[in-house]
Order: sequence, then structure tokens, then C-alpha cells
Amino acid sequence: RLPDAINRKLLCPFQYFGLHDNTDLSSVRWSRKGYDLSELERLYTGDDARVRLVLQQVGQKHREAGAMRALGFCVSIAHAEFMARRFTEAGLPSVAVSADTDSDARKEALASLRAGRVRALFAVDLFNEGVDLPEVDTLLFLRPTESALAFLQQLGRGLRRHERKDCVTVLD
Repeated sequence: RLPDAINRKLLCPFQYFGLHDNTDLSSVRWSRKGYDLSELERLYTGDDARVRLVLQQVGQKHREAGAMRALGFCVSIAHAEFMARRFTEAGLPSVAVSADTDSDARKEALASLRAGRVRALFAVDLFNEGVDLPEVDTLLFLRPTESALAFLQQLGRGLRRHERKDCVTVLD
């Protein structure tokens, strides 16, 4: 169990902030597969109000936002690129990565995050599992997650212990 693993120091503790961003999902179409991704994309990239709130909260909740190593989980490639662009413009160098990102560019993005040259990677359907990034100290859940398993996999990306972090900051 998660609390036992944290208490035994097998996993890193975390501080979790569920934030209200005033995003109204009631008009977004829903099907058996979940929310309509193109509608979510339009909603999340249509203006800067939500990204300003995310940046504000990163600054308030993270002790050293300028030194963070974050993973942001996005709804689409356009959303990831939008977030990376806005974070970079705010002084937090960031990169968008997806399954469409070629292997060398993805490896370079991961190396840049590990080395601290990049502060955040904004991902689309990547990094839920199968990647070892113990340096990650911040998780940004920027999309609705309908699956408890996907949520736990994404949370797990930050729970690996690392000598440079004492906890993981999670903004949802």
C-alpha cells in the first residue's frame, strides 16, 4: 500500500493540491471512451486564463519553481505545446513530448529534464509507465483522468526517491 511504502521510505512522500480552475466541463461531449479530446483541447488552449492559474499555483505551492523538474500530463499534442510555450515564456524552460516525438528528441528532452536545463516536460499519452525519472519533483495533472489506474501510474512518476528531493508536489 502507498502509505506503507512511504513510511518504509521505499517511495517519496508527496503534497497533493487539488485546485479549482473554474473550467466547466459540462458542455464537453462524453462517450463511452470518455471526454471528447478535441473539445477538451479547445477548452484548455482557447485562452491563457487556465495556464496563468497553473503558473501562479506552481509559484505558490513549489518551494523553488525555478529549480523544479516537472511532468505535466496533457490532453493533446496542441495542449502540450501550448503549455510548454507558456511555461517557457514565463521563464520555466519546457518541452512538449508525445508519441509523435522522434526517439532522439524524446531522449534529449528526458536528459534535459534530468540535467535541469528544462523545468517541465508536457506529455501526451507518455510516461504513465515504463520510464524511470526519480528526479521528477512536481506533477501537473492538466487533464481529466477517468481511470484510477492511469492516475496512480502518473502519480508514480514522481514517487521514486532521489537524493535531491524530499517530497513531490502534485497539482491537480
